[in-house]
Amino acid sequence: MLASHPFAIGPLVSRITMKHLSTIPRPGHVSLAAGTPRRRCRSTRLRIPLILRLAWGRPAQPSSAVERARRWVPSRGPQCFGRTAMVCGCFLLFGWLARAEEPDPTHSMAGWVQQVSADLKTLDHRYRVPVDPSALEVRRNVLQSWLTRLEQRDFSTLRRDAQIDYLLLRSELAYRLHRLEQDASRDLEAVELLPYWETLGEILRHRENVDPIDAAALAGELDAVAAAAERAAADIEPPPGAGAKATAARLRGLQAAQLVGQYLRAVEEMDRFYHGYHPQYNWWCKQPVNRLRAALAEHRSKLREKLVGVPESDDQTIIGLPIGQQALQVELRHEWIVHTPAELIALARREMAWCDREMRTAAQQLGFGDDWKAALEHVKQQHVAPGDQPQLIRELAWEAIRFLQTHDLITIPPLAANGWRMTMMSPERQRVNPYFLGGDSIIVSFPTDGMTHEEKLMSMRSNNIHFSRATVHHELIPGHHLQYYALARFRPYRELFRTPFWMEGWALYWEMFLWDLDFARGPEDRIGMLFWRKHRCARIIFSLSYHLGEMSPQECVDYLIENVGHEPSAAAAEVRRSVMGGYSPLYQAAYMLGGLQLRRLHAEIVLSGTMTNRQFHDTVLRQHSIPIEPLRLYLSDVPLSPDMGPSWRFADE
Repeated sequence: MLASHPFAIGPLVSRITMKHLSTIPRPGHVSLAAGTPRRRCRSTRLRIPLILRLAWGRPAQPSSAVERARRWVPSRGPQCFGRTAMVCGCFLLFGWLARAEEPDPTHSMAGWVQQVSADLKTLDHRYRVPVDPSALEVRRNVLQSWLTRLEQRDFSTLRRDAQIDYLLLRSELAYRLHRLEQDASRDLEAVELLPYWETLGEILRHRENVDPIDAAALAGELDAVAAAAERAAADIEPPPGAGAKATAARLRGLQAAQLVGQYLRAVEEMDRFYHGYHPQYNWWCKQPVNRLRAALAEHRSKLREKLVGVPESDDQTIIGLPIGQQALQVELRHEWIVHTPAELIALARREMAWCDREMRTAAQQLGFGDDWKAALEHVKQQHVAPGDQPQLIRELAWEAIRFLQTHDLITIPPLAANGWRMTMMSPERQRVNPYFLGGDSIIVSFPTDGMTHEEKLMSMRSNNIHFSRATVHHELIPGHHLQYYALARFRPYRELFRTPFWMEGWALYWEMFLWDLDFARGPEDRIGMLFWRKHRCARIIFSLSYHLGEMSPQECVDYLIENVGHEPSAAAAEVRRSVMGGYSPLYQAAYMLGGLQLRRLHAEIVLSGTMTNRQFHDTVLRQHSIPIEPLRLYLSDVPLSPDMGPSWRFADE
């Protein structure tokens, strides 16, 4: 009888609209309604009148207080029983919901990744003294504790995407532990040239710990450190000869000069902390700290001038710190690449040979025979007039978007298509980045009125119409702008694993894929696309060879001019960016290598019929920036294990 009653539980549930349910706090729900306190609700509270009205119906307006009371007193009989049972059932239902708890998000793999990221940011925020043994121990303990917790977790209970997070996190923690020890060892070698480092480090740690200071004693310590720095600067001698030992001495001198710069910045911060706030500090320490500033600056200058052989005033000579074969292998393993540097250089040379053949074909079509450099010079001359470059870039951006949409290659949300901006690159930045940069904005390189005549011509030639047509889609859509759009919306917790093999590899992959789809309009466009493809092959060759000690910076510049066709200023800027721009050792190689990995993965997934182009590309974007082999594992049905490492030989012929 209850089941057929007009107020039975089924009809009641159908009457509870989303409007009603949206007003009911749920377990773990955070209320953000205007005017209400932000607090976490741990029980589901329902107003009794809401339940009664849903069960009994809203009464007509009573004529008196007595009538109002009478209307809410149910009559006896089956109808009363049904309604009362229904109300009790609702209380039981919502009471059960009140006791239900959502899974603790901090225990998920995504939660662990977020916590590790936060811990690393806290460590970087708190510990800033160079070559600090106590900070080294804290960092080591934090990383090791997370690695231990991870190894104790039951891998088999995780979903596949969480297993990928597990593998990525384990790899990241192991890599950071290794780098921590390697960097500490390198720094300890360099500080042999800084006899004052321990005393100065202790002074800076007291400031960092906000310990009370004895200003008079501190003044004496600062003055003693300044005197030691002055003696160290005076004692520097140039390394003898030009062999391996001399090269090692120069590199150690460069590392020492960088550390002195870090100490100088830390002293400046300490002075800002006390100056004007601690009267005794001002009285005692003003002169000693000024002497220390000057002594550190002089020591850094002499290290650069006498030991490295490149004065600080020289902003043209390219200098850097090659990391060597063993460190390159560590970096490659961190990126889930099993190939050796030599194998990757051989791969780049094969790709370069293909580009040379295609370049000669395009040159022949333009009437230049096999002289691809003459054809390249012809293309470089085809640039817009000063002031017209922004309009060209806008037209090229929308041309690429329409091509992608016509061929149904990838999802392009309207906000992504319209959400980018354009800015112009300063002359100073063009010294390091002679071409475009991209992201949420495209940053356009083109001559300014303050450049020399030669600089203007080289900038226009380097950013000609056909080079630009192959660059704009790399920087905007489907390249970096669409990547940034996706990174902010899908699995943002994976930012810890961000890699140029996904970031730059994706944009380069599209250059190759659009070539296959005949995006080029003719031989000039093909030469423009091939120029960049040769450029990325050359990046693998010169950057890995440089870190292996097989090419000097100047040899890298000459290689780009001769084998790719760069303008001299652009070639120097490219190598300066690679060696001195703060990029990771594999960053320049990651363009072509990441692109080739994605190209191989596309063949496995799309050409096999497992996914369409659109499905594949959308899935890659939604996995965030991670190394390509873990992405491949996610897309496959290969059983995963907690000790898996890189094994994919994508570069094999």
